[in-house]
Amino acid sequence: MNLQNKIEKLFKLSKTILYINKTKLCERAEIGKQTGLKILRVVTPLWVQVPPLAPKKIMKLFFLTFIFLLQVNTSFANEMEEKMKKFILENPEIILKSLENYEIQLEKKQNLESRKKIIKYKSDILDSSNGLYSGNKKTQTSIIKFSDYNCSYCKKAHQDILKLKKQFPNIKIIYKNFPILSPLSEKLARISYLIANDDNKKFNIFHNALLSHKGPLNDKKVYNIIKDLGYDFEEIEKKLKSEKINEVLNKDIKLANNLELRGTPVFIINDKIFFGYVGYDAMAAALKN
Repeated sequence: MNLQNKIEKLFKLSKTILYINKTKLCERAEIGKQTGLKILRVVTPLWVQVPPLAPKKIMKLFFLTFIFLLQVNTSFANEMEEKMKKFILENPEIILKSLENYEIQLEKKQNLESRKKIIKYKSDILDSSNGLYSGNKKTQTSIIKFSDYNCSYCKKAHQDILKLKKQFPNIKIIYKNFPILSPLSEKLARISYLIANDDNKKFNIFHNALLSHKGPLNDKKVYNIIKDLGYDFEEIEKKLKSEKINEVLNKDIKLANNLELRGTPVFIINDKIFFGYVGYDAMAAALKN
């Protein structure tokens, strides 16, 4: 086995140990808490679409100091390989700690970049002229939520939003559609714009019914909700691809892309962006601050 293969073998070993230990840590995390940077973020479909950042440079640098010594002679290289392997197996927390420190610095950098984007696109973020909002229309305190009607964690976050509206009666919730999970997600987003344009109260009933529904949505369930609101489902379907609906949907999607969102749900509170399901406490604290 040549020197390069040995380095790669050790590098793969450290990644395997890191994955196993991080998996164990994640299993102990409560559902609804964030992981990854400080605590596990539950985002749909973040882990499917965009894998978590893996700072390989950190682990590679871990071995750089040994490369020269490994080149001295084969016997020493073999001995050092065994010692390094044993050290990694017995002390995986050192690599985890290095990654944690790296991710803390990365989070600070990302927060700064996100804040710049929020300031740049603030007028679009706070725009609720399409009727997708609830709460006090004139308030300056807002929660902006990007979601997909088929996202399970968006549904879970909706229950937190309902609690926040009771705790903070003057807040305004601005909803942004980011339909990324299925064709039905886009269809529901289009229907939401149509209803919101007609009646904000009916939109909120529709919105709450979809996000309070347990399990996957289907056309039959959507049909019943629309019928209960007094709309003709066939007439609604005829208008789904209208130029106006295309325009408002594309505006929300463009905003999500400009903010470099990778999944749902995402929240913006007091110029701070929260990726994934963060829970009631985190959002309440952000509102208070």
